[in-house]
Amino acid sequence: MLGAATAVLAVPLPLRAALPPPKATFGEDDFAVLDALKRVLYGPGADALDLRTPLAETLGFMDESQQSLLSSLPGTFDLLSRALVPTFRPFVELDEAAQAAALDDWLQSPLAFRRQVGQALRQLVLAHCYTNPAVFPSIAYGGPWLGRYLLPVHDLRFGEPE
Repeated sequence: MLGAATAVLAVPLPLRAALPPPKATFGEDDFAVLDALKRVLYGPGADALDLRTPLAETLGFMDESQQSLLSSLPGTFDLLSRALVPTFRPFVELDEAAQAAALDDWLQSPLAFRRQVGQALRQLVLAHCYTNPAVFPSIAYGGPWLGRYLLPVHDLRFGEPE
């Protein structure tokens, strides 16, 4: 999550000056962007994944300066997408194909700050996927190993020849 929090700092100063001021929590607009991103990243099963509670908990573990950077990331992405992709509309108003193309444009950009912001948002959304069984099929994850396979347990014997 620290990579996500510092991605905003990678945005060049002239662009950062045009961004809204940082805040300590995710707002409804931020969650709308994150919900759209989770649908792009997960596909089927995305609606079963609630990011609000885990992201609020994640913010609670960070200090105030990191909280404001992390919580401003979705808004930064949305605002800069309108100018740099260019979509000229809020990310959440795009259809799924356009959202996927916009995110891919960020992830494949020749500009390092755009790749950092795109990867940070991707990590922010994907960080909570392995805790929700509803999305396991859509990300081809079989679930935790513990309890899924029976593994033989061998007694430890020290000092015996092999």
